[in-house]
Amino acid sequence: MNIIIVGQGKLGATLTSQLAGEGHDIVAVDINSSKVTNIVDTYDVMGICGNAVSIDVLDEAGARKADLVIACTSSDEINILCCMFANKLGTEHTVARVRNPDYSSQNNFLREKIGINLVVNPEYEVANEIARIIRFPSVANVDSFAGGKVEIARIVVHDDNPLCEMAVVDIRKKFKQKVLICAVQRGNDVTIPSGDFVINVNDSISLTGTRSEITAFLRAIGVYQQKINNVMIVGGGRIGLYLSQLLSQTGRNIKLIESNEARCRALSEALDDVSVICGDGTDQDVLDEQNIESQDALIALTGIDEENIIVSMYAYSKNVKKVITKVDRHSYSIITDIGLETVISPQLVAASLVTRYVRALRNSEDNSQINTLYKLVGGKVEAMEFTVSEGVKYENVPFKDIRMHSDLLVVAIIRKGRIIFPGGDDFMLADDRVIVVTAGRTLTGLNDIFN
Repeated sequence: MNIIIVGQGKLGATLTSQLAGEGHDIVAVDINSSKVTNIVDTYDVMGICGNAVSIDVLDEAGARKADLVIACTSSDEINILCCMFANKLGTEHTVARVRNPDYSSQNNFLREKIGINLVVNPEYEVANEIARIIRFPSVANVDSFAGGKVEIARIVVHDDNPLCEMAVVDIRKKFKQKVLICAVQRGNDVTIPSGDFVINVNDSISLTGTRSEITAFLRAIGVYQQKINNVMIVGGGRIGLYLSQLLSQTGRNIKLIESNEARCRALSEALDDVSVICGDGTDQDVLDEQNIESQDALIALTGIDEENIIVSMYAYSKNVKKVITKVDRHSYSIITDIGLETVISPQLVAASLVTRYVRALRNSEDNSQINTLYKLVGGKVEAMEFTVSEGVKYENVPFKDIRMHSDLLVVAIIRKGRIIFPGGDDFMLADDRVIVVTAGRTLTGLNDIFN
């Protein structure tokens, strides 16, 4: 596909890297010439320096024949105008990053009246992801499929975990729950494990199952945590605002610490049921004064990665049960090496949404529909949910009679509301929802899983 990516900040650069790596023809546009030069040299894509609200710049980038324009500059208004102009020039599809909370209620208008096919708000999506984790505190991360019927949860195996030194095939026999280990990270390596794979200390394992089955499994291995009631949020930016709104609706006690006095006043007016504290949330004295030790969860959301990491490490030292860290410049292996288990990257969250949309466009000839796509383990693993259409390859053929690639796993089938964790005798039918986990392979449709 011919794709124009306007704005080469953190999100734009992430998308350029991912989509160029998937074989798309990319034109990178930015008003900053050094960013364009760096992107062109790094990813071997075309680059244009200029203001993408200019018709001439869009024309030079190829908007008249482009399949997709993705506008992700730092300005919502520029992104919206860019998509409008690209539509008028003839671009088939447009995606805009729109982050201002004032525009949140206008997404339908942007799609239906202005013609923007996908509106992405990374901060709101991150807040939703954190809220899911808070509702399931026993795991490092959790992603939902099929309307919440199936989940993939990640836990880190510490030295007191009974899974240590156990083979995958023996785990299910011993603990009896219908939970499937679908991916294991060990250091920088990620594996889709076979039955004889042995779990080691410090492995990060991804589990597939229903919420009740995963909960029962976590209870059985002794890592289940009770509900989180007291939450401290450090950083009152957009994510802090969205998250406070989501969590306050659940009756939890929320403390939101923000250093900017004017921002604190605005937050206090917007958040009736949240305690807004004006202070430096990275200051140890402030955290102690606000009783960090009594908190069930701390969420570090300042705009500086290093501050978030330091605050999170201090929270760990105070035995806060759940610590969540927002990191923009994301070096996943380094962060996990220093012991941070739950790390959220707005760029990866937003990139997953856009990547799913791009693959859905590319997938028009495949007999399946992409419903959900999550990037797990710092983007090294993908979990995708497909709806099976009539005529998909190998429909109604048992999996034991099909050759599939070795670096992926069909982890669940949802058929008329019933959840199937497939074995060799199971098969796919039209209208099934199929969840596939893969490491190191790009899937655009179900047919890509077959060898």
